[in-house]
Amino acid sequence: MPPRFNHTLLARVRTELGLTQEAAASAVGVDVRTYRRYESGAVNDAAAGFEVRNASRRQLLGKLSAEFGVAEADLVIADETPTQWFTCHAHTLPRAPHFVGREPQLARLGAWTTRGCLAVIAVGGAGKTSLVERWLARLGDGPHPGGVFVWSFYDDERSEGLLARALEYFAPDRAHAGDPLEVLQSALAAGPPHLVILDGLEVAQGSHGRVEDGALRRLLLHAVRGLGRTRVLITSRLAPADLAAWEGDGLTTIHLGDLSDGEGRDLLARWGLRGDPLPALATRVGGHALSLAMLGSYVGTFLGGDVRHARTIDLEPAARDDVQARKLLGVLSAYARALAPAERDLLARLALFPAGADLPLLARLAAADPALAGALAGLELPALTAIVARLERLGLIARAGDHRFAAHPFVAEYFRSLLTTTPAAAIHDLERQHLIASLDHHGTPRTADLLDVYESLLLHTLRSGRAAEAMSIYTRTLGGFDHLGLRLGAMSRGARIVRLFADDGDPARVAPTLAPARRARLVYDWGLYSGALGDLRQALACYRVHTTIVRATGNLVGLTTSLRTRAYTERLTGALTDAMDLADAAIDVAREARSPADLARGLALAGRIAHDLGRTELAADFFARARDTGDASFARRGLWHAEHLLERGDLTGARTVVQSTLPGLHSLGWSGHTAHAHTILGHLALADVAPDLERARDHLGHARTWTTTTGEVEVQLRCHELAARITMLAGDDADLEIQRGQLLAETCGFGLFTVRLANLALEHALARGTATATQVDATVATARTHENYAWGLAAALRLADVAARSTSHTQE
Repeated sequence: MPPRFNHTLLARVRTELGLTQEAAASAVGVDVRTYRRYESGAVNDAAAGFEVRNASRRQLLGKLSAEFGVAEADLVIADETPTQWFTCHAHTLPRAPHFVGREPQLARLGAWTTRGCLAVIAVGGAGKTSLVERWLARLGDGPHPGGVFVWSFYDDERSEGLLARALEYFAPDRAHAGDPLEVLQSALAAGPPHLVILDGLEVAQGSHGRVEDGALRRLLLHAVRGLGRTRVLITSRLAPADLAAWEGDGLTTIHLGDLSDGEGRDLLARWGLRGDPLPALATRVGGHALSLAMLGSYVGTFLGGDVRHARTIDLEPAARDDVQARKLLGVLSAYARALAPAERDLLARLALFPAGADLPLLARLAAADPALAGALAGLELPALTAIVARLERLGLIARAGDHRFAAHPFVAEYFRSLLTTTPAAAIHDLERQHLIASLDHHGTPRTADLLDVYESLLLHTLRSGRAAEAMSIYTRTLGGFDHLGLRLGAMSRGARIVRLFADDGDPARVAPTLAPARRARLVYDWGLYSGALGDLRQALACYRVHTTIVRATGNLVGLTTSLRTRAYTERLTGALTDAMDLADAAIDVAREARSPADLARGLALAGRIAHDLGRTELAADFFARARDTGDASFARRGLWHAEHLLERGDLTGARTVVQSTLPGLHSLGWSGHTAHAHTILGHLALADVAPDLERARDHLGHARTWTTTTGEVEVQLRCHELAARITMLAGDDADLEIQRGQLLAETCGFGLFTVRLANLALEHALARGTATATQVDATVATARTHENYAWGLAAALRLADVAARSTSHTQE
């Protein structure tokens, strides 16, 4: 196989060192465009791979090796693109000790060949994971015609972890070549018949079944709409509300019910139960798979397998509304009484760690204060290992990978309840102290591994009852949105962290023990992360809560900020009238607060919204009034002004505004704002009398450096629009860029971009002579759904007129 340049390693090391592409290029003595060719993998020829023939390329390899501390042998490697695919078990699904029945469901899975998403939905403990594990076992580990990728949210709920691991498997040569989600979707759509298994989706879902992580929700929405020949299988307790509209056309749902009476008796028999009353015993717990398994394990282990003694198990406690949970609770209650104290206490402590715990963690617990360690006090590692092995044989815990063990969520929930609040908090505090002792770091963390440690530290700090201290870790150590969001672009991580502070994922229930100002900070940042990830609905919900908090405390500066951010978000949805009302309210409050800076921001945003409404003279007046406050056109307010000038044809004015704000954005490290600025400069390069495609591409590359790291949806949409314009002017087919942008805008509810990209698609079709009457009608209809967006509607009508005149001319 030909060698190839390992651009994914280069990108990862640069990111870990905290360098921009510009700084990296300068360090090795090349222009940034040349550097980007190496980091994107563009230097790898499709046929010849990466050839090192000339002296300059050898010299550059040496500099890259020296500057980044990477061996040249690791930078130039053999091409290992798979021609045959073997299953990637990112997480190993636990295997049921005994599996019976489910043949109809296994047959349906075996016959499933259509693209899209298949959801296995059932109550906890019904055997969803066991069903999928058994099906995968029948498939074998390969070779397969396409990839088979297995991920469990029980083991790792991080969407960024899922994307990174999936990219390593499906597109190793493109793992750092763009926004991870877009690259993965592209690889899945263009590849062979891949299969993606996502187990335990309920971990990532809210109470109504909505997926809370924006990137994950978009992946699933793309799956039901079609990702080439790729199939995605999910298991969950909750039906995926985001996908419901595609049921029967992109989504297939299997509702997993109870085992039959015969299957229940068979399962009990496999656990070694004997005696005539087997049917009666099976009937007592119904066909709930986990209840039957726990009953079989209990009777087989502690009652000698004689089912006659099972009548002693009380199955009627009224602790739950769900009948299956109530019956299982009865079995687990009996189990808890029958287990040895050390076994029971180990399981109760293990249950505090949903993703599992390893033996060293259990050993730390055993060495702790006896009041915390319980019956584990003083036990050495061999004794703990023996207990873990016995609990695994009994089916109470399973291996969770990386030498960790975890209990089924239902089992964990019951045994966790055996601990009172104080020991549970103390156990989390013990792990908190362990993490603090393991850290040898000063300053704000930047690398993924270090961020993982601090995220874990924050979690255990919060669960140990130290909400204020956890808040300090978020705001001071992790830097809040200013660092995690604006500088690192770790939007998914930031959203996940602030969600930890909320009961049931409800922004209105964020850390009630914290002072109002700190709660307001958390919920506001949550909105910022959600908006960046394209979840505008969640962002608005957060901002409304923020408005309520700051209004109640009389914080006028906080209130004008809250109203303004809501206006900004409503504008993105296309609700321009609501956005203008909120902007006007923000301006009034800024005046009341006597805050010139907030007044300038509110006036500039009102100017941008007035421009969208087609009231250009009013927009110009708003921008002039913003300048009259003494404020320089900076950051977003400067970029809004520049967009206003660009669309009015004042290229010189627009360019001046953007170029004046860029140095300040660079110095602050506001890469998202900088990316927005580069998209405007890209459009300006195309708007010149002699369009400069190369300069526009350079600005596009700068902007996409940010989306590669963050996946920020608004900037992605700007990049799709700019890239399509560049491609169109180059005389090439821009359909793919436009389609990706349209799908992203529609999926995330960005109304203005939905209109703009629909218009762009029609413009491109007209230029290529492929426009149809249906497309023209659909484009106008799309614009009319947001008819207050005057520029979008005017463009759609103008294009429709061009199409009509073109048709008339053709008919003549």
